[in-house]
Amino acid sequence: MVNSRTNVGVVGLGQWGKHHARVYAGLPDVRLVGVVDLSVPEARSFAHRYKTEAFTDHRKLIGKVDAVSIVVPTALHYEIARDFLNAGVHVLVEKPMTTTTEEAADLVRLANDKELKLLVGHVERFKPAVRRLVDLAKEPVFIQARRVRPYDATRVMDVGVVLDLMIHDIDIVLSITGGRVTEIDGMGVRIHNAHEDLAVAKVTMSSGCVAWLLASRVSAEKVAEIEVTTANRSIRLDYHRQQITIHPFGGETERMLIRGDEPLRAELRHFMNCVQGLERPLVTGEDGLRALEVTLNLVQRMAMVSPPVKV
Repeated sequence: MVNSRTNVGVVGLGQWGKHHARVYAGLPDVRLVGVVDLSVPEARSFAHRYKTEAFTDHRKLIGKVDAVSIVVPTALHYEIARDFLNAGVHVLVEKPMTTTTEEAADLVRLANDKELKLLVGHVERFKPAVRRLVDLAKEPVFIQARRVRPYDATRVMDVGVVLDLMIHDIDIVLSITGGRVTEIDGMGVRIHNAHEDLAVAKVTMSSGCVAWLLASRVSAEKVAEIEVTTANRSIRLDYHRQQITIHPFGGETERMLIRGDEPLRAELRHFMNCVQGLERPLVTGEDGLRALEVTLNLVQRMAMVSPPVKV
């Protein structure tokens, strides 16, 4: 495939899927052969914009594509990804990978049996500053992360804030520590629906490292930051500014701004390179399964509260 164009499709043209279509359409060795959405006007609009075909049924892409991005509500991930893997199509499925670990494990098994690439869309891993943080933060003893944003009624909220936002930081904590989780606890607060909109968690790793995580989609501001403490320094990352601050204990503080490609473009370029046999996956199906296991374990264990009802 190295000397030919890779045929790719996008299933789901919501807030994030639109960007998948845009990025693929701009990659020189990729052909966006189709987009899928239940909204006929939406699918046709994007098909016209990017000179491709529009479909309302994802199965219409089978036989036309080498690879596909699945960017639909989480409850649909498993069924659609399974259809494509069974048909011999490489898959990138957005996070959270599926709604259950059993479904995620089945997709991993299927991809391995078919010798197909299965990647999970943890796009934060493709920010150059995050990759630098992972290199710098060796042997951590404590990690704290905060990922908050204001309430947005237009945002799809088919899962709680743990699966929506905190899973990013759980995945990064796992990539930094490399160990297994030995203890997990937390609390969630329901405000707008049946799912938690705010959550705090404590995660203890087999190495002894402890991580405190906060996620909210009802905050007054938009902030995403993580700080890793080691035996001799603290390293703080501002995700939005892509700035790393290193504070050696007893030394001078160092700040670095790390620039790079648009994270989604880097992720989809990487996916295409993996399909073409040029790279090994950075975020595998196994990685997605591991993050999902920890996240769902937290959701099951955390205490859940709701604000008092006004009379």
